[in-house]
Amino acid sequence: MPFTPQQLSIHARAISRNRATRALAHRSSRSFTRFPRPLLTPLMLVALGFTGLARADDTSITNSDLLQRLEKLEAANQALSSEVDTLRAADGDQWLTEQRAAEIRSIVSDVLADSEVRRSLQASTMTAGWNDGFFLESADQRFRLEASGLLQTRFVYSYIPNGTSGINYPPNSSYGWIADNVESRQGFDMPNTQLELKGHVFGPEFQYKLKGGFTTNSEAVLGQNPFGNMGSGSGDFQLIDAYIRAEMSNDVSVRVGQFKLPFAREQLVDAENQLAVSRSTIVSHLGIGISQGVELTWVSTDTRHMISYSNGGDDNVYGIVKGAGSDPMNTEWIDDNVYWCVTSRFEWKLAGQWSQFNTMTSPPGEEYAMLLGIAGNFQQGDPDTGTSENTGKPNSWNSGTADMSIMFGGATLFTSFTYSSMNSGSAYVLGASNFSPGPFFDIGDSHAWGAVIQGSYYLTPKWEVFARYEYGSASIPNLDLITSPTGTDSLSTDTALQIATLGVNWYIDGEDLKWTFDAGFAPDSVDGVWFNGESGWRASAEGGEIVLRTMMQMAF
Repeated sequence: MPFTPQQLSIHARAISRNRATRALAHRSSRSFTRFPRPLLTPLMLVALGFTGLARADDTSITNSDLLQRLEKLEAANQALSSEVDTLRAADGDQWLTEQRAAEIRSIVSDVLADSEVRRSLQASTMTAGWNDGFFLESADQRFRLEASGLLQTRFVYSYIPNGTSGINYPPNSSYGWIADNVESRQGFDMPNTQLELKGHVFGPEFQYKLKGGFTTNSEAVLGQNPFGNMGSGSGDFQLIDAYIRAEMSNDVSVRVGQFKLPFAREQLVDAENQLAVSRSTIVSHLGIGISQGVELTWVSTDTRHMISYSNGGDDNVYGIVKGAGSDPMNTEWIDDNVYWCVTSRFEWKLAGQWSQFNTMTSPPGEEYAMLLGIAGNFQQGDPDTGTSENTGKPNSWNSGTADMSIMFGGATLFTSFTYSSMNSGSAYVLGASNFSPGPFFDIGDSHAWGAVIQGSYYLTPKWEVFARYEYGSASIPNLDLITSPTGTDSLSTDTALQIATLGVNWYIDGEDLKWTFDAGFAPDSVDGVWFNGESGWRASAEGGEIVLRTMMQMAF
């Protein structure tokens, strides 16, 4: 049935309203969608067509004309609807969002890159300032000087049961300081007051280090020891490290001068980076210490090998009884009593970074790290060469150590074992002849060994608790052959050394500013050969010795 012009006009308006309503609803649900410009032309044509229908003269337009126009409009609407559906399927909104995200990421990357360049340029142009230490540097970076220091203020309380040392020196003898028959002693001291200069010259491959410390009388608090390893006067400035290091390649370096021999890790770690107030008594006696010589180091990603030829180790195995007789720190070549000495250490890093093993602690969040180490020291000498009492019998000293260090990032575990063997043809007691070696005695073979195990755990990011247990044994079968001074044979009763230590660290600003407290207990007596007055442990005849220590540290 044919439509009248009025009906066709009403039908066209209904179609237009329906399309317009759908478009408006779509715009409401996706308010941020914009139709592309190519769609505007069909829409305008549709609108003009509808307007023409609304204003047409009913009498001048035939049914056939209206039907043709209606069919054209329907076709245009169908095409328009198809294009809109295609755009919806392509999800133009998401494309716009991804495009904006990509642009934002590009802008952020550019800003960060620019910031890094500016920071790098700023650091590279600085010739003085602070970068984990004070430094001066030339503009071309060929010369650099870094200055640092260490201050440690300590309080020590020492108790030995009944105030008996068990050492049979005559009254008022020069060895009264080690036979310290006083029950309780306490006082303050400055165990490590140091200044350090290091850097490089003529380029980063030529490095240097100068480190010295103000000495204390080793028994200034716990006795009157004029023969301490750290010097006989209070406040004298003593050389600790003085060396030149040349990097031959990325893996190989050579250093010459005075330095720590590559032996016990506990000694290789600096004093400010220890867990307890002092190093263990075991490493203080069985460690090799500092000497003068030359050292070759080869390092790879996971291994490190160091070997040195030097003036020998610092003989403190039996305290004042010198079985090797070498004391090489800052001595003249003519005073060298060692024929030869070779020390070597090999390390295998199973996990972590090398820098993590410069300290004995592992702050929370640090990556897991593990290190195995093994080392040996072999030397021979004759301390009485050139004296009127020359026996012509040399002293030999062979030592070995193995250690394991694990850093858990908030906890640590360290353990070590050290063995020392001496054949002493020219043994003597330190200071028995007006501060000079002698008289000399052939006491033959002697042996000592010791083990240390310690661990720590962070309760909070700044508070750490730690524990350490050490065990040592010394056997000097012919000690009684040393007849001067009288009473020397009582220095050893073959009693095993046992010390248990508990403590806490408060890292106010990392290890640069920290407070430490620890308490030590020796269930058995401490033999005179294990005497360690520098750390608070005196010779005792009975078990139950107690040492309490607290220390404030500042490193800069």
